[in-house]
Amino acid sequence: MAIIVYERAQSAVVDAALIAPILMMILMVGYIIASSNTNVFFTERNEKRFAEDLTYSMLKSTIRYVWYYDSSGNLIILEDKTIEHLISEDLYLRSVGGADIATLKMGLEEKINVTLRNMTYPIYEYSLHASYHGVHFVIGSGVLPDNRISFTTYIDMPQNNDKAMITMYVWRVR
Repeated sequence: MAIIVYERAQSAVVDAALIAPILMMILMVGYIIASSNTNVFFTERNEKRFAEDLTYSMLKSTIRYVWYYDSSGNLIILEDKTIEHLISEDLYLRSVGGADIATLKMGLEEKINVTLRNMTYPIYEYSLHASYHGVHFVIGSGVLPDNRISFTTYIDMPQNNDKAMITMYVWRVR
């Protein structure tokens, strides 16, 4: 009987020696995750990922009905086009002077703005900057705060093998 008690006591000591470091490690990881520097790091990393995901989701989103007037005054209606296509068309038309800018803003860019607002509201604000050969337009907030995250990508332009630059700025408002 004394041998059985001794073996159980020895087993308990070995178990405690193995479990104690694991418990200490779990507590230390919890402390590290709870520390403010780590939370800032995770928040920034998540917001950077959000800016990237938002940009790709926005570019692949489809808008059913957009319109503008070309430089001859003809009404142009585009149906079921991705925002990527619409941005490249907008930049191209601005670069060649092929459309009335006011109607591009009202009939095309405002629809993109509504889509972005629906994708970010109420936690984030955004500012989409599109540029191509000296032509530039902004959708969303024109004033960028100091604390923001950005993601830049390039999209194909119509009529040639050129690329346009798209930069999405995102910042938390809540």
